[in-house]
Amino acid sequence: MTKLIFILSIFLLASCTDVPETVSDKYEAEAEAAEDLPPTPPPLDTIKTPPTDTVKYTVNADGYIELTWAHLAEVDFEERYTEEVDTYVPYPVFRPSVQRLAGEKVRISGYVIPVEETGEESIIVLSANPFSSCFFCGMAGPETIMDIKLQNKFKNKFKQDQTVTFRGKLRLNDSDLYYLNYILEEAEVVAR
Repeated sequence: MTKLIFILSIFLLASCTDVPETVSDKYEAEAEAAEDLPPTPPPLDTIKTPPTDTVKYTVNADGYIELTWAHLAEVDFEERYTEEVDTYVPYPVFRPSVQRLAGEKVRISGYVIPVEETGEESIIVLSANPFSSCFFCGMAGPETIMDIKLQNKFKNKFKQDQTVTFRGKLRLNDSDLYYLNYILEEAEVVAR
């Protein structure tokens, strides 16, 4: 008998809860419940890290800055309409730590993405990621690729996803749509 009274009590308590009677009451109840929750974080692609100038670079014995892809990630992008291509294009806004690298002699390693079909034998693309997860496949941002303008035409073609280290002079590109945001000029192969 005690068990039956207990079950009936629970049933009565459950049936006495406030049930919103209108749609607006329902949304008000949801809003009140949401006030107790922590705020929803913004989507990752809208988070901007505050600019810093505390990035440290290592210079090797040859006088080249040992550059990493993490260094090059210190960039934000702003969408601007461009009549030339009749669409919005993400233009880079380089942070001070990257701006300091403009014109400097740097050394960087990455995965080769040949662009031989363009007919240009003195330029290739270097990526922070293999082709299957690179920028061109939609898996990364434009800060993860770099034009490599070789000093000499290469006799031995590079293979896709071959890891190669290059050195040269870094140029930052924030306006020419025909080149990537990072360009390594006067580049030469250091290691294959």
